[in-house]
Amino acid sequence: MAVADKRRSTLLATLGVLIALVAANTTAWFILRGARIDVTEEKLYTVSPGVNAIAASLPEPVRLEFYWTREQGADLPTVRAYAQRVQEFLEEIAASSGGKLELRVIDPEPFSETEDMARAAGITPRTLDATGRVLMFGLAIRSATDKIESIPFLDPSQEAFLEYEIARRILSVGRDRKSIIAMLSTIPEERAFDPRDPTARPGKSALFSQLDLLYDVRRVDRANPVIPPDASALLVIQPRELGDAALRAIDAWAVEGKPLIVFADPWCEADPEARKLDYGSTGAGTTYDLGPLLAQWGVEIDKQNAVADLGFSTRIMYRTQGGQTMEMSHPAWLSMRKEAFSADDPVTSPISQMNLKGTGAIGTIPGRKTEVSTLISSTKDVQMIQTLKLGFFGEVDRLVRDFKSLGVPVAIGVRIGGEIESAYPATDGTRSKGRANIILIADADMLDDMTWLQIDPQTGEYRTIADNGLFVFNALEQATGDTKLSSLKSRGRYQRPFDRVEQLRKDAESRYLVQEQELQDQIKKSEMRINELQRERGGAGAGVDATGVLVLTPEQTAELSKLETTQIDARRKLREVQRSLRADIEKTGTMLMVLNVVIWPLVVACIATLWISIRYGRQRSAPTISAVK
Repeated sequence: MAVADKRRSTLLATLGVLIALVAANTTAWFILRGARIDVTEEKLYTVSPGVNAIAASLPEPVRLEFYWTREQGADLPTVRAYAQRVQEFLEEIAASSGGKLELRVIDPEPFSETEDMARAAGITPRTLDATGRVLMFGLAIRSATDKIESIPFLDPSQEAFLEYEIARRILSVGRDRKSIIAMLSTIPEERAFDPRDPTARPGKSALFSQLDLLYDVRRVDRANPVIPPDASALLVIQPRELGDAALRAIDAWAVEGKPLIVFADPWCEADPEARKLDYGSTGAGTTYDLGPLLAQWGVEIDKQNAVADLGFSTRIMYRTQGGQTMEMSHPAWLSMRKEAFSADDPVTSPISQMNLKGTGAIGTIPGRKTEVSTLISSTKDVQMIQTLKLGFFGEVDRLVRDFKSLGVPVAIGVRIGGEIESAYPATDGTRSKGRANIILIADADMLDDMTWLQIDPQTGEYRTIADNGLFVFNALEQATGDTKLSSLKSRGRYQRPFDRVEQLRKDAESRYLVQEQELQDQIKKSEMRINELQRERGGAGAGVDATGVLVLTPEQTAELSKLETTQIDARRKLREVQRSLRADIEKTGTMLMVLNVVIWPLVVACIATLWISIRYGRQRSAPTISAVK
């Protein structure tokens, strides 16, 4: 009877636990719906404080219209899952906006009024297959006055930039007045057609188009430089061939302590003027010219040298001198990651990745009065190379082969503050003084569309691949006094790189290129030796047989045999390097697989077994109370 009572009690306890779990789960569903804890390394799912700040600052409510064709996207797992995450994110920011943001989820069924409404809002339909099925998956942001900004298609590959793109559009439609910024640029805003790059679309640059959407941009003429006094910031892009009046205007603006953002590139490939110098070479670039201003600010940028950084090098397809096409790290094209950006500055703290090309290094001048802090820096695996090697005489494999690290990082972007003095004395010989408020970046190629945007070959739409644009807008928002947009962050990377594998590739690549160059040098030396032997003998002992084939002397024959042996040995060594590379990568992959598939599950199983054993042992050692009749 005691055993039966014990079983009955166990069953009742189990049933009670199940009922409690169901009740707790149901209660949590209603009370804690939408609550979450973000344990990812880069806080991929945490909403930035700037989103709520933007919503709170809206003078009138803004409506978020989320268009999602559920039936058509049901059989697309990636898009369906992403649509769920987008809807949850929109629900979260709408719920925390205090009524300033209203969310409408709309299913634009085919041939319906909602489909017409989606098209009118700028949502781009995507054809799924040959049957004509159409998917609509986009977001329209509409103000009370019917001002509208849209994301035509929510690409899952762009999830890292979702928060920024939504917040930027909310800010754009919700502003009753745009901030005024002055811009002096020697890079044309309109992109001309380039037959060498068929993927590049002619028309206005995406960066300049977005600037016009967010700000009241006043262009400053180089010949007649008049900076509007009501401008909140001055943006200077690749200053080149500036007259004395333009330099004085920039100097006066800086001395007054007004926000100044300068992109000064020692090797700007994006400048159309550089193409006039490019006669079938590997590239050309123009350099900046700021007269005496940089020295007056306490900094310098070497015009003759650019930064090569193997730590942030970009993988490209390249044809070597030996005629071999291979994937290679371009040390002067930089894909800069989170560790390159200052976490203490509001402009760079949200940035996860930026792409730069042929950037310069910013050095400080001893005895300066200004205060210089680094915003963007290279890794320690960096070298300064002549800009000429990036142009007419540039060879990517030679850059890698001849690379010699400085062992210390260099600054690529800085913030300049502190006391500043004018570079131009007044008529009485005195110089005006002020407090600097300057951001200086030693690169302008980062503003080119092709550096941070990618064109979808199917739709022709731009897709963001780096935070270059976010950096510019962060700097401007911070300069204009509105830090809401600058407090946003990139949502990190959902595909994590294999850093160890990349380092193995770079190391093997360097060894491969060194041995390849040694091989070519040995071949050239052998050929030169054969020519010397031919001249020394004056042709004696050598001739042409009846069929016209050259008959070599014994010395020449020996040299050729030695050359063939050298070639065979060197190519064998190259194959060994390549095999070692593959073996190292496979070894690393195998180790990761064993760790994730075997070792960690065994560790968890052992811990669970140990816990169960201890608990069972305690139960057995517990005293047993038997019923006495």
